[in-house]
Order: sequence, then C-alpha cells, then structure tokens
Amino acid sequence: MPMRMPTPRPVTTTTTTTLRRIAHAASAALTTTVLVLSVTPTHATSASTSVGLPGGNKIAVNAWHCSLYANACDWQASTKMSGNSPRRARWIQNRAELEAHGVEVSLSISKNPEATLTMVNKSLGVVRWRDTNARISDTSGQMRPSKGTVYVSTRSCGSAQVTGAIKVSEKCAYAGAS
Repeated sequence: MPMRMPTPRPVTTTTTTTLRRIAHAASAALTTTVLVLSVTPTHATSASTSVGLPGGNKIAVNAWHCSLYANACDWQASTKMSGNSPRRARWIQNRAELEAHGVEVSLSISKNPEATLTMVNKSLGVVRWRDTNARISDTSGQMRPSKGTVYVSTRSCGSAQVTGAIKVSEKCAYAGAS
C-alpha cells in the first residue's frame, strides 16, 4: 500500500505577515541587545570613601575605571558634597592619579578640558580640578596604556574648604589591584 503524503497548505498572506513580524521583532531584539552591551560597561573597578562633617554634610570621594579593555580604558574620579548645611563648599577639589602597572609601560591620558594634567613619569599622570562655590569636582577621560601593561589603577583624592571653619583634608579612594 503506497504511503500517502499530506497535502501542503498554501502560504497565506496572514502566515507571511506573521513570519515577517516575528523576523522584525527578533531583529529588533538582537539590535537592542547589541547596543546595550556595547554602550554599557560590563566590568569596572571602583572604590569610594566618605567623611561626615559638622552640620550633617558628607564628603564622598569616588574612583572608577574599566576592568577589561583592548586599547583604551575609560576612567572617572569625583569629590562630592551632600547635605544642606551649607549647600555649597567655598571650593572642592579632586586629584586623580592614573597609572599603568607592568614592566616598561607607558600611558597616555585624556581628560575634561577644565582640568589640568601633569605627567609624573611615562606611566603615571595626575589630573586635578578645583571648583569654587560648588558641591562637586569631577573629572573623567580615557587611559591608553601600552601593550606591556598588566593592569591600570585610579587613585581619587578629594579635599574641600566647606566654610571658613570647616576644611576637609585630602581623603583618597584607590581602585586597582592590591
């Protein structure tokens, strides 16, 4: 007895439209996933420290940089005052030490325009920014370490003159290998 093959169903407009919608939705989901993963840093090294002030304010010092990189590594450093007594410091400063670690390594650094950059040696740079009548002093940029670099580090140090009577000496946070 011969085997009977099922009769193929004709492709309808509804079937074609449904398949196109599924394909477009899958494409959109894939595109969104790729964009989110390429924009969002998936690995970072960070550190912070803070100190309480008379009147209830607080100064926080933060350091952040990427953990994984191919040619360049983004970095950020900040000194922030929170609280309302007073709302702003007379001046607030951040000093970031950016360093490449390894044998015979070098480092190039980019930074925001208002900050100053001093290269201490070929693998260590210091970025400094002081803001007046402000709550925050933050800097950011990119490190480009040489190929021999084992790891990079960011040491963020903050200080402030909050009022005539309240001065915060430099406090630091270190993000890097111990």
